[in-house]
Amino acid sequence: MIDREPDRVACGPDRGQTTLDFAIAMSVFLTTVLFVLAYAPTMFDPFAGGSGTKLVVADRAATTLSTDVLAASTAEPGVLSASCLKAFFGGGDDDCSTGDDLGSNDIPAVTNRNYNVTIHDLDASVDTPATPLDEPDDIELTKSNSGSVPTDVAVATRTVSIEGDPYRLTVRVW
Repeated sequence: MIDREPDRVACGPDRGQTTLDFAIAMSVFLTTVLFVLAYAPTMFDPFAGGSGTKLVVADRAATTLSTDVLAASTAEPGVLSASCLKAFFGGGDDDCSTGDDLGSNDIPAVTNRNYNVTIHDLDASVDTPATPLDEPDDIELTKSNSGSVPTDVAVATRTVSIEGDPYRLTVRVW
């Protein structure tokens, strides 16, 4: 009888790479490379001045206007003073306790940016400014430092009260 050598089982350094091993390794490698290429650019977004900064500026401007600059009192934020509205939107010399803030053409929270501030009815479009003040001039409550409003803007809104009636303060920054 002839003794046969038992079948050899490859193990350790004698084992070769199979097609399945190669496919799994390449899948893991390519998935990792694609993940790094897709998400690496977003790591630097917080340090770049993009559209996110416009949103922060618009929000800060809306808060500053509704609680400080146009407010009747800092104890009642959102309740706007008629005299401050006339001074801010109409450019008049009305008595306003925050007149120092209204002296320039810019909003205190917005510098080096274009803006549009509009106060409108709650159910009206931002392009339709309200005229709640009983004035012979009928001051439209809108102010801008630019002629046109582009489509790529950051918008912040606040609900405010003028002489007991609710309105919406909308600040657009671009």
